[in-house]
Amino acid sequence: MGGLGSHAYTLTKEAILGLTRSSSCELGLYGIRVNCVLPHGVLSEMLVDAYRGFKKDATIEEVQQSVSETASLLKGRCGMVEDIAHAVLFLATDESGFITGHNLVIDGGYTTSSVKMSFIYRDKEPESNKSS
Repeated sequence: MGGLGSHAYTLTKEAILGLTRSSSCELGLYGIRVNCVLPHGVLSEMLVDAYRGFKKDATIEEVQQSVSETASLLKGRCGMVEDIAHAVLFLATDESGFITGHNLVIDGGYTTSSVKMSFIYRDKEPESNKSS
């Protein structure tokens, strides 16, 4: 999504997408798969530092809470480094053998819809939690 980072940061993400697509076409002829992973809202030093650019004394817990409330469709969930590692591991296995040229977005649904509208659903109790 545009506007979330500097021009240079956004350009590098777009470059990765293009390189992934063109490389998968070229290398697919040799049976080589090429995919990329684009995460968002992952609790990392980079994300905490970015928050501290706006609030000097931001804690890791505050960043985690902020992401889970405003940058994820998954209630109470912030992306973790392990989430990215598991996805990359999957792409490296034979189980993903027919996946190439793919951009695996790991963002808790952030780019799927407007997170700001998720309140419509969050106030409802899931059917599985209702007693009969």
